[in-house]
Amino acid sequence: NPFLSNFIKNDIIVVFFFNFKLKIRKVQFLHKMSEYNKLINDINNGKLSPIYLIHGDESFFSDNLINTIINSSVKADAVDFDLKKIYSKKSDENQENEVVDFLKRYPLVGDFNLVVVKDSKNLSNDFNLLNSYIENLNKKSILVLSFNTSIDKRKKVYKTCLKYGIVFESKKIYDSQVYQWIEQQSKEKYINLHPNSIKIIADFVGNDLSQIDNELEKLQLNSNKDQVIRPEEVENIIGFSKEFNFFELTKEIGKNNYKKSQYLVSYMSKNSKKYPIPVIIGTIYSFFNKLFIYHSLENKNEASKTLGVNPYFIEEYKRASVYYPMKRISKIFNYLLEADKRSKGIDFDATNHEGILNELIYKIFKN
Repeated sequence: NPFLSNFIKNDIIVVFFFNFKLKIRKVQFLHKMSEYNKLINDINNGKLSPIYLIHGDESFFSDNLINTIINSSVKADAVDFDLKKIYSKKSDENQENEVVDFLKRYPLVGDFNLVVVKDSKNLSNDFNLLNSYIENLNKKSILVLSFNTSIDKRKKVYKTCLKYGIVFESKKIYDSQVYQWIEQQSKEKYINLHPNSIKIIADFVGNDLSQIDNELEKLQLNSNKDQVIRPEEVENIIGFSKEFNFFELTKEIGKNNYKKSQYLVSYMSKNSKKYPIPVIIGTIYSFFNKLFIYHSLENKNEASKTLGVNPYFIEEYKRASVYYPMKRISKIFNYLLEADKRSKGIDFDATNHEGILNELIYKIFKN
């Protein structure tokens, strides 16, 4: 469970753990993005591998890679002849044979044959035919195996693809990395977003990268290149409410504004589809988690880098730290754990979202 109940006894251990975990995640994220961008650039520049194994639960990266491979290897006039897409099914025992037969032939129109296999886990039980083919490749063919979950790296098909081709694991990014992702993507699309606008998009969309990309496309189409897109424009173009969102809730909690915080959760609890209670609880937890780490930093000038937030928001954590010392935050983690259990129906009516959230806010402010 993400909510830890023993913060008071283990403050020092917890501070070290979260600081270390954040640094590891940031390094992993930067490495993964560097790997992804290099792969995209190589494909666009014609550096194509005969084998691609793409696995993991983040469809945004895998879909982009597959589309880039298709666009770079098969010209429009060759699509009907040299491209084969398969959505593998367990019920079809001949699929692996069909894939291998297509790969062994020579292209009819273009430079390459291309086979893209979606849901590749259903293609074969043992991948023996494919493993044999990969060890004796046709240099005029490209095979893309796409798995929508992470593959067991002990399997022979994984090791064979790694030896003769390229393997990319398409993992979902952490919630703490969403802000950085939106900031990076908006720059690439030449969209000038105000920090509050990025925060609102991150709070509403979460780590669904495909949806984030769709929302950024809307903003790009409906704004000027040099225009700073403020929260009001985000609300008008996309439809996210500036007043009623997760960012505004944590902002008011950080300002120690009980009345406004109670008003916001009461409003949100009446629209659970738009404001799911697990997301509300998780957002409040994330805020206090960062605030807890902020307290632990000897050099507050490194807060933005350590917390993974824009420097624009550090003043909010500084202000909130006056109202919420570490011991108070430790108690709040327990209240969040209790609210999380109640939202799952443990010792409470899980449908009473307003009751759960109102009591949570009351305890946060009155402890």
